[in-house]
Amino acid sequence: MSLRPGVHYIRAPLRITLAGGGTDLPSYYRKSGGLVISAAIDRHVHMLAATSFRSGLTLKHLEWEQGDSPREIDHPILRAALERHWDDSGLELASIADVPPGSGLGSSGAFTVCALRALEVARGEEPCPAGELAELASEIELDVLGRNVGKQDQYVAAHGGIASYSFTSDDSVEVEPLALAPATVETLDRTLLLFFSGELRSASAMLSSEVGRSLSGEGSIAANLDRGREIAGQTRALLEAGDVEGWSELLNEQWRLKRTRSPAAVTERIAHLHDTALQNGAAGAALMGAGGGGFLLVQSHQPADVTRALAEVGAEHLPFSFEPAGCLPIPR
Repeated sequence: MSLRPGVHYIRAPLRITLAGGGTDLPSYYRKSGGLVISAAIDRHVHMLAATSFRSGLTLKHLEWEQGDSPREIDHPILRAALERHWDDSGLELASIADVPPGSGLGSSGAFTVCALRALEVARGEEPCPAGELAELASEIELDVLGRNVGKQDQYVAAHGGIASYSFTSDDSVEVEPLALAPATVETLDRTLLLFFSGELRSASAMLSSEVGRSLSGEGSIAANLDRGREIAGQTRALLEAGDVEGWSELLNEQWRLKRTRSPAAVTERIAHLHDTALQNGAAGAALMGAGGGGFLLVQSHQPADVTRALAEVGAEHLPFSFEPAGCLPIPR
């Protein structure tokens, strides 16, 4: 390993799911194939990585850790990444994110992607292809750590942009950027809003019941996710045709599908925020991520009215734009 001296800055984008959430879970796509439409946003996981002349590891995330080897590291993602992609050289790694973990914007997957890219840069290697990076991150979260999470977060963080992600029964993933007119992107950028519910949760814990029911072959779960996959295909067609209003109607159907599939995903607080948004000019709204907390995505041509109404009930607005780039080192 030829270490690259200096301090390196790496960031990975978070994401909003426009359609197909849940069909990227292996318990579903290995039987039926999954399809998700997602967009990277300009909210990120950030990391600084520096090789050290001293031995050992110094890591700063939500906590501060030091150790002589990866085995002594408590953070499960960093421990797994270091065990597989680092030697005994000294390393300092610090991370921070624009949103808290458990917020439904794919921060865990983005964190894993960012950590792997940071180790790659610190090793003095050229960036590997986005698909390879995403698969390495998925392996750590799904296979090594055994988490009940999907694969879209890692792929969106690695690729960036607004794209279609097809998940096949053999675990391969096909990524196709959406062919959107500039006017469509501008409309989405102007009318999409994110609001924080003030509640957080573990995606893996929230999805454990859904995964178990899917693996057992429960028909209602399969039919629900089948419809979600269909909506993803319809979403791509509508957006590529410039029909944002048609998609907003599908956003509301996705809200109903999630509520049916996982009643615990929609807390009383989140339901109140959703109703408030629709009562104040929103054309559509849906919960991001596994549910139980996190962010509500709202589509409205009256953004000021919706923002004011939700602010009155304590929901913080998170401004964002789309992020075309995936996870890469940023020149300093």
